[in-house]
Amino acid sequence: MKDLKQVFTQADFYFEWYDHEPIFTYEGAEAMKAEKGFWGTETKSLYLKDKKKRHYVYLTLPEKQVDFKALKEATGLRLSIEKTDVMEIMTGQEAGAVGPLGYEEETPLIFDKELLGHEKLVFAPGTPCSTIVVKSSDLEKICQVLGITFISV
Repeated sequence: MKDLKQVFTQADFYFEWYDHEPIFTYEGAEAMKAEKGFWGTETKSLYLKDKKKRHYVYLTLPEKQVDFKALKEATGLRLSIEKTDVMEIMTGQEAGAVGPLGYEEETPLIFDKELLGHEKLVFAPGTPCSTIVVKSSDLEKICQVLGITFISV
């Protein structure tokens, strides 16, 4: 995983970084936010694959069901959720704490447009022991700096 703290600092992006005990649930994330005194919209990152075994990350709201038909219409790709053991090997991350950014290999980010209605987004930066907060308006620029394809659906 790339060092997102270093990348964001060098690129002068607004971000907040919080270290904490490992978190694997949204309830735990909400409790930690209250304890640390910050706010932002929790997100869900799903590690997806296409028929050619290329990988993507879909960033959306935690309570939202994935509409794979709509994803196919928007991207032209037939996507499915990657198996947990494959995801853990490919990313070095644990299920329940998959981050949307920072992969060593080019892993396109499929971004749910609904997130743009929220000022700050909260996600794990590749470890369940940290949380990062970014401005939703910066996400496309962040992807450009990281060399990631950004697909908005």
